[in-house]
Amino acid sequence: MEKIKIRIAIITNIITTYRKGFYDRLFIRNDIYVRVFCQDSMPGMNLISIHEQYKDNVKIIKYISAKKEKIAWQFLPWREIINDFDVVFIDGNPRVLSDALFATYLRIINKKVVLWTMAHSYRGNKFAEYIRLIWSRIFPLIFVYTDKEAEFLRIKGFKSQFILGMNNGLDQKKIEEVIQLWPEEKLKEWKLTNGFESRIVLVSTARLDPKNKFELVLFAIPKIVEKIPNLLWCAIGGGHEEVSLKNLSRTLRIEDHVSFIGPIYEEEKLAPYFLSSQLFVHPASVGLSMLHAFGYGLPVITHDCSTLHGPEYGAFTPGLTGRNYIYNDISSLSQTIIQMLDEQSERNRMKESVQKIVRELYNVDVMEERFVAMANYAANHN
Repeated sequence: MEKIKIRIAIITNIITTYRKGFYDRLFIRNDIYVRVFCQDSMPGMNLISIHEQYKDNVKIIKYISAKKEKIAWQFLPWREIINDFDVVFIDGNPRVLSDALFATYLRIINKKVVLWTMAHSYRGNKFAEYIRLIWSRIFPLIFVYTDKEAEFLRIKGFKSQFILGMNNGLDQKKIEEVIQLWPEEKLKEWKLTNGFESRIVLVSTARLDPKNKFELVLFAIPKIVEKIPNLLWCAIGGGHEEVSLKNLSRTLRIEDHVSFIGPIYEEEKLAPYFLSSQLFVHPASVGLSMLHAFGYGLPVITHDCSTLHGPEYGAFTPGLTGRNYIYNDISSLSQTIIQMLDEQSERNRMKESVQKIVRELYNVDVMEERFVAMANYAANHN
């Protein structure tokens, strides 16, 4: 007799490009059927939706939102979700009022619902987090971003809940396939063509927005160049601060040491920048981009205020995967970069560590495995 598939509904905002590997794996499994209820876009956000690639597994829903999704309402087909699915994974962001209301209703009627949420949001205020955590306690099944977030909730008193960290990550197998497309000779030719030959390269990937504080890197560069005159910082990303950052680089007379690359989304085009770099630098709150850097074997430099980082910072260990500089301290940032660039053997050791982390603990294969484990637990426990 053919085993009955668990029917799973996922309620989320959009399916983004960085989730492709995860959904590719879920949608082809024989033991579960997954359908995603989501929007086709998020106005004001720099996110690309790939929902059209999964027409058989995605239902687009109407929505209204304000202030860049700081508050939103999704018009969900409640009856369909309740009647047609065994387990419901629902986004735990209470700013999406419809999802918070629907999740609460599912819990009241004893539907098997999994709250898929962050344990701690670096962008939220403490009172809002306190209220969100109180609300989260009504759910017996909680799926968080990392193992450290799961431990955070247990410390906060979530003793009776079944909590599982998915260890949010990227498609490391795809990254390593792309790396193979750049053998030494091809990369050497690319460096020569793009002016990277004989340069010591730092790379950053993020929106050129105030929250990412790229101006701190610009202010740190003059001091770094005194020690490392062939330094080049590559900032990959677009945003409304691009003009002001370029003007600042001219004011500081460091144009020869800075390259604003613009936005790049294709892994094949991103790869040579990562492979030509010695360090990944993110002066502000870091998240998934850190794991992207790990995938290419790059140690990471970021600030030391752990409560301000995204959940993926749980994969970071100072001295093992990179180093911290003192939060908002330009002198500390420049000195930390100089020290790291002077220590090649240390960077080589860190390269092994960071690649081991993303190969074994933080990637879409681990996410898939843990998602299915949570779904099975939900389906088989009252």
